[in-house]
Amino acid sequence: MTFFIGRRKIAEAVIAFALVLLIGPVQAGGAELINIQFQTGVPDFSGTAANPLLGGMWNQLTAASGTSSSLVNSAGVQTNTSISWTGDGLFSSGNGFSKQPESALMTSYLYSHGLQTITFSKLQENSTYNIYIYTQGAGDGKGRILTVGGTQINGGTETSKPMDPWATTFISGQNYLTLTGATNSNGVLSITYSAIGTSGGRETGFSEADINGIQLMQASGSVPEPSTYVLMGIGGLLCAFKLKRFSKSEC
Repeated sequence: MTFFIGRRKIAEAVIAFALVLLIGPVQAGGAELINIQFQTGVPDFSGTAANPLLGGMWNQLTAASGTSSSLVNSAGVQTNTSISWTGDGLFSSGNGFSKQPESALMTSYLYSHGLQTITFSKLQENSTYNIYIYTQGAGDGKGRILTVGGTQINGGTETSKPMDPWATTFISGQNYLTLTGATNSNGVLSITYSAIGTSGGRETGFSEADINGIQLMQASGSVPEPSTYVLMGIGGLLCAFKLKRFSKSEC
């Protein structure tokens, strides 16, 4: 009976430890997925955007420049991650997404006429992140081009194709960009953004960078998946049983 109770206590302890580890990666460094909406004159957005597998809760930022701490992840759980950003203003305008489910995300945006910076802090240190940046501007903004870069962005810079303001679907390289970046030893990831001179429509010769929102997700392989921790817990449980039996056989 004593041996049975001992094994049960070991099992309970190992399972509890495995559950703690299972929960840990979701909140490590802030969140597994963080969604940002630059919002003015539109409702809060929730759900998916370009990637149908990435959705959930979004953080609403309602100023041209500022800092927001304790961002929530896609599950609505508060994290330690913060964001600081600069821009010239926020604006909302009708475009091709006006009657689409993603209207709240894609018709409101942060804009700038010069070089600006967006910085995430308190992420997982020395890790790679996948980044989605949405750039669908105003209906009269034909031809606007967004350039995103920085020393922490793999490949240096990413530039969108001239924008079609009446596109009604997500078009990679046109109204959203996908890129990867790496945090430094302090868990900081900084992005710069700027505009390239545009052509066409009322905006001929006008230079403006527009960002509707951002999705930030730690790349697969940066930290072990939750299932890995479960397997570690099961392995530890089996080892504990084996050691207990071995010690009993020597008595």
